[in-house]
Amino acid sequence: MRGSVLRIAVVSLLVAAPGSLALAQDDDPCNQLVLQAANDEKLAACTRDIDSGLRQGTDLAAAYLHRGVAYVTRHDADHAFADYGEAIRLDPKNVMAYTGRGGLFLAEGDFDRAIADYGAVIEINPTLAFAFYNRGNAYTMMRDYDRAIADFSEAVRLDPGFLIARIARAAVYGAEGDLDGAIADLTEVIRINPDEPNAYNNRGDAYAAEHDYDHAIADYTEVIRLVPDYAGAYQTRGLAYYGKGDLDRAIADYGDSIRLAPTSIDSYSSRARAYAAKGDLDHAIADYSEVVRLDPTLVLGYDNRGLAYYAKRDLDRAVADFSRAIELDPDYADAYDNRGNAYDDEGDHDRAIADYSEAIRLDPTDPNVYFNRGLAYYAKSDLGNAIADFDEAIRRDPGLAFAYLNRGRAKRANGDIAAGDADIAKAKQLDPNMPN
Repeated sequence: MRGSVLRIAVVSLLVAAPGSLALAQDDDPCNQLVLQAANDEKLAACTRDIDSGLRQGTDLAAAYLHRGVAYVTRHDADHAFADYGEAIRLDPKNVMAYTGRGGLFLAEGDFDRAIADYGAVIEINPTLAFAFYNRGNAYTMMRDYDRAIADFSEAVRLDPGFLIARIARAAVYGAEGDLDGAIADLTEVIRINPDEPNAYNNRGDAYAAEHDYDHAIADYTEVIRLVPDYAGAYQTRGLAYYGKGDLDRAIADYGDSIRLAPTSIDSYSSRARAYAAKGDLDHAIADYSEVVRLDPTLVLGYDNRGLAYYAKRDLDRAVADFSRAIELDPDYADAYDNRGNAYDDEGDHDRAIADYSEAIRLDPTDPNVYFNRGLAYYAKSDLGNAIADFDEAIRRDPGLAFAYLNRGRAKRANGDIAAGDADIAKAKQLDPNMPN
């Protein structure tokens, strides 16, 4: 239903651990959580404490740590890096400073250093579940899924109620194609906390990937019950209804998703596809038009709208949309193939052949394009080239019945009656409904 089977939410946790902070929270704003004191006040207070010379050792390290957190809140990574580094220099066992710096490395895509910092936390205290969780996230982002699963599993072993780690492990199972493992983890999360919407959401994704649309719909419905304003749940439930062939319910859900998220290109595109499947091409075109209004550079928006115009036999508009798709992405083979079909239907076989040839140059593996070009050659009575293209289509897809049928017709027209009849018989063998 989407590019990746499950959403993998990567969150670096900076949580308190016993003995990790040398200084308890007190009335000094530097020692208070950002939520308890204005961030600017915290930053200023920590700077005063650091500059005062009154703090030493682990006490001074704690001030650098707290100021580093304040810098992170201000999105000032450079100063945060510096303060976390100083905290580590002053207190080499400060797990919070390693965790904070690891999170910054993770955010910058420096996964090796993030893993090193999270590993340092684990070396200092191997009982901290959040440290294994954080390192698991880094491995996940590196697509080192085996190590990620190992770390998430250790986090769960250390803290069986650590639901985020179970959800993260489920996502990695899903990315590896182990949908049963993903479903098992998410089901356990739901058993522990029946009101956890992320677990229902991701389990719905796993069921949908298995084409178990009824269970997927049930889970997405639970998400909607728990989070009624979450547009994404309507979108994914709509996809599940579409997978079941229940187009009306799919359209209704896409409509609710659009109501909650009026700029959702995915929902407009999905609804347009459902309308097109119903044969309601006008509504499909309207939705695709909204897609290209929201993103005038979206190649698929123009290509899909072109297909809807093509289905309506509005060939001029179809050609215009396919041409716009090609202008935006000159290497998009499908748009050349689609425009070739429109030109061929208009009787402009030379332009059709040129477009099919370009589609083949860009993607020489698609048997349908050879078949289409063969039809255009056949329409021009260029039987040799037509037969050659039908040959290639059949070579690439020996089950393509229409290619046998049209090669048979071309061979008969070329005077080879026996070979033509053999091809037509083969076409009927593959599909008894084939015409003569």
